[in-house]
Amino acid sequence: MNLNVVNLVGRAGANPDIKYFDSGNAVCKVTLAVNRPTRNSDQPDWFNLGVTR
Repeated sequence: MNLNVVNLVGRAGANPDIKYFDSGNAVCKVTLAVNRPTRNSDQPDWFNLGVTR
């Protein structure tokens, strides 16, 4: 199996939203603002991230 790996470095757009379930699993959602050094713009790229455990 091949996996793609992406490393994003940026600023959180808001506080993370964490939800815990009775099964012991958790879900965390957060938005991340990333500036591209090669682009001449004041607007960052926004990513919606979700992590489950």
